[in-house]
Amino acid sequence: MALMDLDDWQVVKKKKAARKMVRRKDQPMFKAETCSEVHVPESVEEQNNVVQRIYYTVEDLKQSEFWGTCQECFHVALEESDSGKHQVGSQHTLHNADCVCYGLGNFSSCVIARHQLAFLLLFLEQFKIPRNQTYVFDPVFSMLEISVLQELGLSVISENEEGKRTICRHTVFYMPHCGKALYNNLLWSNWSQDALSKLIVIGNSFKGIEERMLSRILQKDYVYIQKSLKAVEEAALPENHQFNDVFNDISIHYFPIQKLRTLPNEIWKLRELPKYYDCDDLEIIRK
Repeated sequence: MALMDLDDWQVVKKKKAARKMVRRKDQPMFKAETCSEVHVPESVEEQNNVVQRIYYTVEDLKQSEFWGTCQECFHVALEESDSGKHQVGSQHTLHNADCVCYGLGNFSSCVIARHQLAFLLLFLEQFKIPRNQTYVFDPVFSMLEISVLQELGLSVISENEEGKRTICRHTVFYMPHCGKALYNNLLWSNWSQDALSKLIVIGNSFKGIEERMLSRILQKDYVYIQKSLKAVEEAALPENHQFNDVFNDISIHYFPIQKLRTLPNEIWKLRELPKYYDCDDLEIIRK
């Protein structure tokens, strides 16, 4: 089986072997404002086939060595984060938390995106997060994919937030291989000790971003990632050759309140909206 269907997509190889799906200019972008409606696919059989493939992928991932070793990473992160303090017996749960997923891609045709969706579904099951408290968005979702996500019980976000979602309760953001601007916008939207302490981000390693970028570019264009490095803790997902293109360079990020309190007060007063005027390789689809 080919790793992904390339009829409408091209693969751009990023640094450190991270791969992004990039929409070609001749492909129409889905209008996100219609997501709140219930979409009917061209055929129910087509929807059922996609759902069936997703559940096959869930079972495949669940039985893998990779998923087994991920449990230790989750345990370490939740043990130390303020979001993961609640336990039932010896089991961490996040059943009072929300989950937001950005940048999943076209999972109906792309094997990589389908495995990332399977990971999300397993994570929700593992930590008792209700699917109706899980919100997903990607501007490239097709009508079919929106109907499948709704069939799975997930909530489809109705507009492109560009990552600028402010939280008021514990929230996990699942953002595999998203553009740096999305992470930066998310941090800007929650730039306070209280909000960051409630935040868990599963996505590209912030420390890896720092290592691969010139410091002046990081400070100019992605200042909130740069400032967060002083308070963030990371637990990297295990390396696994079977899923190298799917989960490479992914870490669980959390912000212990003790570390946030060590930062100077001045750092919280600077909350300028990120602009990205002269930013090359932005890796984000704007509104």
